[in-house]
Amino acid sequence: MKEILVKIKNLSIITIIASFVIGIVLLAWPDKSITVVSILTGATTILLGVTAWISYFAKEKSIVLAVAGTVCIIVGLIICIKYQSIIAILLFIFGVFITISGAVDLITSFYSKSSGIVSWGVSTFLSIAVLILGVVIMINPFSTSVALVRLVGAGLVGYAIVDLVTFIQIKKAAKEIQEELKNIEPPIINADAYEVDDNGEIDSDAREV
Repeated sequence: MKEILVKIKNLSIITIIASFVIGIVLLAWPDKSITVVSILTGATTILLGVTAWISYFAKEKSIVLAVAGTVCIIVGLIICIKYQSIIAILLFIFGVFITISGAVDLITSFYSKSSGIVSWGVSTFLSIAVLILGVVIMINPFSTSVALVRLVGAGLVGYAIVDLVTFIQIKKAAKEIQEELKNIEPPIINADAYEVDDNGEIDSDAREV
């Protein structure tokens, strides 16, 4: 059990450090981060395709492996070469969904007002904000992607800081509990407190001293 707790502790420390470092990198170099992640994604897809073809030649002549390998290689090359266009298209689609969602929420907030729901004002404000965000993403998707990367970076840094504070607090609380347990003295049992009754049975009512 102790070994498991030590491993969890070490994993938590590694997660905190990794989140903080990745967050700083995303904040400092959002453009390069997008490029690196896109190229790594494309390279991984190509590697999967090559692996499929190796399995095709080494083990069995399966049409499925050949088709899957070819598709992965082509998709991987497209991602590596045209990653900016792909990101822009994906963000544009995301912006469309965000805009539609904001519009639906805005209409719902108006219905909430007519129904007498008190929180309709907050819902209206948030719906308009989401609607504006969707339009901005559709108009300028690549600049938005940089902002989103920075937002993710800030989120990772914030997560690392909060997790570090929580880790320190838990460690401090565990240490205090351990110290309190050490200071608790176990009760002393008088071994001579056992008595034999008339039937020859031992009375197990022990006395603490």
